[in-house]
Amino acid sequence: MVCSYLNTEEDIFSASQVCRHWRGVLVSSPSLWTQFSCDRVSRTVVGLGRCKSMPIQLEVRQKSSSVALEKVLLRGNKIATLTIDHCLDKIPLLRELFTSSRPSVERMHIRCQRRSGWRPDDRATHEIWQNLPSLRELFVCQYSIPIEQLTAPNLVHLALEWAGFNRMVTVQSILDALQGCPRLETLFISHSNITQSPTRDHSPVSLPHIRSIEFGPDEVRSGLTTHLRLPQDIAVGFRRLPIIDIWGNIPSTVVATIQHVLGRIGIHCITFAAPLHPEGDFHILVRFEGPGASLEITTYAGTYEDLRAIFFGRSGVLFTHSPRTENVRELCIIGCHFVGGEVLDHVSAAMPNVVSISFFHCREPQAFVLLPETSPSSPAFPRLERVMVLGPVSGLREMVKTRRDDGVPLKTLAVGRGSEGLEYGHPEDLLLLREFVDELHVGCPTEILEWGTENEIHKLWSTVGIPSPVRSNRNLVVLG
Repeated sequence: MVCSYLNTEEDIFSASQVCRHWRGVLVSSPSLWTQFSCDRVSRTVVGLGRCKSMPIQLEVRQKSSSVALEKVLLRGNKIATLTIDHCLDKIPLLRELFTSSRPSVERMHIRCQRRSGWRPDDRATHEIWQNLPSLRELFVCQYSIPIEQLTAPNLVHLALEWAGFNRMVTVQSILDALQGCPRLETLFISHSNITQSPTRDHSPVSLPHIRSIEFGPDEVRSGLTTHLRLPQDIAVGFRRLPIIDIWGNIPSTVVATIQHVLGRIGIHCITFAAPLHPEGDFHILVRFEGPGASLEITTYAGTYEDLRAIFFGRSGVLFTHSPRTENVRELCIIGCHFVGGEVLDHVSAAMPNVVSISFFHCREPQAFVLLPETSPSSPAFPRLERVMVLGPVSGLREMVKTRRDDGVPLKTLAVGRGSEGLEYGHPEDLLLLREFVDELHVGCPTEILEWGTENEIHKLWSTVGIPSPVRSNRNLVVLG
């Protein structure tokens, strides 16, 4: 059981020095000695002897010893996992490493610290991406690779971030690489520096096993997604889209990209969100998930009036290019507000089957104008049964009373506290709403996970007790 807690090379060597009995048990288990960082020559030599013929997990770091690496190269045909971490001066060793390890390597992670004026050494790395028969997982961050050279027929997980700078990357080169990866399940490409003008003159690529795709702004503008045959249960994410790309003079490729995905999922839930503590420029994160598909639009504060017109306007991308919005059953509005209910009546008309609407942290007093004034002949959201509110409740009583008077009363109303504590003053005043709804819940515990436009977690708010912030983790990558 102790061995299950030994996660690093340092842990193994420390545990082997506890006593003679522990040393005997650990030394007799070759699988425990397969991790190598090559920081110390003596430790590397001992580990190579104890792991016997087991596959090796090799991590090359800035402080790795070249002499120790040479010792490992003698066992190169047993390298199953290769990690290069912020180690530009060691990257030329990739050619030598791959000369012997190409048939065996299954996982390769390259994470480099990009430096100003640095250029990849093509002579040392040009051919190492060809003929990788066992490779199943490839993650590359801030290191330029020739994607047109990639040959990995058994690849399952591929993530490339800033992996195309200083190169001429084309849509066709990416499509060719994907064509040679028929087993691919997860795909993430961001900032591949596609320099080719968007075009539709490419043959479509089928990815029958794909479960999630996430692209950055360059890939969305290129129209790359429109050349992929996607299953209906796929999760798709577009991160850091500049707002100018989908507002005003909308690039046809961006609209075509959104339309391509919307035409393949039946949206059941739409989330429209803005982080409570925005940072950086105005960008948008668009995520699609199926089956029982959901659409999530995350933007920074201050842009939702523009986005309301882009996605919810009469000529917006959502309603113009998705004829299946009548299947939407849930709406979630987080950190945003809508003004001018008279321009939102078409939202109700486009989504007549909505049964649940949630308003989280909508600080402006007119949040409920999304529910325009109803009339007995054409009530807004005629099937609406449940409304949940966390935060300000200005106008809530008028809304629920109007719906009851118009013959479309709510069945359930839940009211809770927002991130800044109780927002509704005197809870006893809310108890008067019981006469307008079948069920009333006040102070229900709820948690909200915040996302940024880079698809990173900002904070986690809990409605129970004092809100507890969570540190931003910009190294977290969420596929799809």
